[in-house]
Amino acid sequence: MKFLSMNSLFVFVVVAFNCVFAQTLSLTCQQEQAKLNSSSDLNNCASFVKLMPLHGATMQNSAQIYDSYCSAPKCSDNTTTNDANELKTQCQQELAAKEPFTTYLKTVLAFNSPLRDSLCFKNASGGYCGLDETTAATLNYILGLNSTQPANLNCNDCNKAILNTFMNYIKQHPESQADLPIDQSSFQTLVTSKCGNSFLDGSVPNTSNPPKKSSGNSMHALSSIGFMKTIIAASFIILIVYVI
Repeated sequence: MKFLSMNSLFVFVVVAFNCVFAQTLSLTCQQEQAKLNSSSDLNNCASFVKLMPLHGATMQNSAQIYDSYCSAPKCSDNTTTNDANELKTQCQQELAAKEPFTTYLKTVLAFNSPLRDSLCFKNASGGYCGLDETTAATLNYILGLNSTQPANLNCNDCNKAILNTFMNYIKQHPESQADLPIDQSSFQTLVTSKCGNSFLDGSVPNTSNPPKKSSGNSMHALSSIGFMKTIIAASFIILIVYVI
């Protein structure tokens, strides 16, 4: 899968925005999404709320936003699981119809713990894996933003850390399997066929090196920021506009 350009990503935001407004959410679902957006618990831990400033951020600012997000207390699994379950109850109609935004929101809440870890891992250069272009296809697929398995999976430490973190979380929380928007078995087959069986051995590489300062911004890095703006920040900016 070819990595999306910045322009393509912003087009996606516009499409997503129109998609949300083109469908009428039930009153209970609107109220639930508004409640999540204003939740004191989610505003005070490493949740999607802390990534919303990525909208309009530069490369340098994005790294600073990640610093703040990754240094925040990790959200309680009980909090995010309960929020996901409440969303399922209040947005049954939307989830049954596979309304894209509500479905994505449920996935982000259900897998907040491994998602937070995945975004905060560091690559070989000391940058955040969440801002690394090689993780884009992986996160796109895991979160259900792309139904096509990544054809050009990079067998690097970022992807190994991300995939094993999600796999370990699902093993520890088997009930979360129902919220995974992908075919885990076929994806594991794809990964091991490309990267070898040891790639999914449950171990997470040491990806916690302190970030290194960069003298410039590459186009690939800027594209990676655009990816994260799309899957996290832009989606919840849409939510704010929608529920006001």
